[in-house]
Amino acid sequence: MVSEYWAIEGMLSERQISRLLAACADTRYPARNRAIVLLATDAGLTPKEIAWLKRYSVQIDDGLVGDHISLAGKQGKRLTQRRIPLARNGRLRKAIIDCLASFPGTAHDPLIVSERGLEGDPDELQGLQVFQEMRPTSIGYVLWKLADRAKVNMDGGRDARRTFIVRVGREMRRVGGSPRDVQTLAGHRSLESTQRLLEADFAAQTRAIGSLFDGLPEQG
Repeated sequence: MVSEYWAIEGMLSERQISRLLAACADTRYPARNRAIVLLATDAGLTPKEIAWLKRYSVQIDDGLVGDHISLAGKQGKRLTQRRIPLARNGRLRKAIIDCLASFPGTAHDPLIVSERGLEGDPDELQGLQVFQEMRPTSIGYVLWKLADRAKVNMDGGRDARRTFIVRVGREMRRVGGSPRDVQTLAGHRSLESTQRLLEADFAAQTRAIGSLFDGLPEQG
């Protein structure tokens, strides 16, 4: 768990993410909204990418949730196609399972369904065009409403995505990964874009050095 101590400007702390998730419980579609929050914070997806996802993006042949999110075939000039691993026992994978269970559908139906697509008798809606994906602006609005409800100061999907990138950057250093690995997960076309976000973590690095060495005796 990431401590509040390590939080930096533009990055959500674990406590803030927990408050966002708790706020989902009081909404009309808690399973869907939990998935939206965690796709942003734990996978680094933008609202546009979240809106694009189909059920086959997370499912394997037998309909079960697989070990990664596939953004293969995704359109867009800014971010690349990529695969994002799913922790087997992670909260994001569980949220996706719960989201899929909240309404029936086929592999080509959207993962995140609009409010219209969630109305009516689920058994009668299976595979019909009534399952419509949410618009990116609507996903951004959901994040904004949840942040307001949870009293979390955040810049919508931007801060959620930054949280993922910075946290992955820290963990990559610990496990021997490289900025290139972070770049791949973030979908950045240039390494410079990734490095700008990782360098923003300098404030946390400064606090860590101060915590470790300030006040230590000069001689043993």
